[in-house]
Amino acid sequence: MIKKTFLWLLPFLLIAAGCQKNTKTPTPPTALVSVAPYAYFVHKIAGSDFPVQILVPEDSNPHVYEPKPRQVQAMANAHLWVRLGDPADQKAYNVFKERNPNMVIADVTQEVPMLSECGEDHHSHCHHDGNDLHIWLSPRLAKIQAKTIADGLIAAFPEMRLRFETGLSAFLAELDSLDHELSLLLKPKENTAILVSHPAFAYFCQDYHLTQLSIETEGKDPLPQHVTELLNEAKRLKVTAVLLQPQYSNKGAELIAQELKLPTAMVNPYAEDYVDNLRQIAQIIAKHNELQ
Repeated sequence: MIKKTFLWLLPFLLIAAGCQKNTKTPTPPTALVSVAPYAYFVHKIAGSDFPVQILVPEDSNPHVYEPKPRQVQAMANAHLWVRLGDPADQKAYNVFKERNPNMVIADVTQEVPMLSECGEDHHSHCHHDGNDLHIWLSPRLAKIQAKTIADGLIAAFPEMRLRFETGLSAFLAELDSLDHELSLLLKPKENTAILVSHPAFAYFCQDYHLTQLSIETEGKDPLPQHVTELLNEAKRLKVTAVLLQPQYSNKGAELIAQELKLPTAMVNPYAEDYVDNLRQIAQIIAKHNELQ
């Protein structure tokens, strides 16, 4: 009797299973970015409601940050990866390629004229391939990166092309407006210098004719001899601001700022709110008086 009842119910069970399979919710579109500022780029191009994951938290140092295996596994299902190339990216790359070979990768360094981190002034440091990866801090180069991200989004989600192209156009205009605003704000500071705890601002300085003096040497606090050299350079180059960063050691910067009798300001180059963050950094530099 039980066997006959099961045979009678079997077609209905199969139909129910088929209905369940057909009504399964598809995986929503998802983008992954290496560092937080690129989440802003994706949201501007794709919309504020577009799901974005961030590999390296904005309060962490991406040069040494190690994502946990569980975190990498969870992010491996992203459709698009906006990749920068820091060590954290290198650790995740093989897992992503193995777990999700169809993941679209948008390398934001493409088409960007890279600067070397191995500066002749010895106030910078070298890692990975020797290139300075803080490329998002230039509003002018950000336009190139925005186009690369838009191309990646279109490759991953071709049915949303019009949405992405419309968002990109508006974002490029916003970047032009930001660049114009910062150019006017920082014009009185041209040919002066900023003193930084970590050399993150070379591209920003290149845009606005400033010089970056980094206290960090090869990722380490400065030696006494290096501090003396920096003091002399700061006086010669008319330092206009001392910028501290939460991801790095600021002891050397605070020591030199105290010696030069200059105020310090904490800034975060990895903040997600990209436009407002660059505006605040420029305002800090603009309001500081030159070292006399």
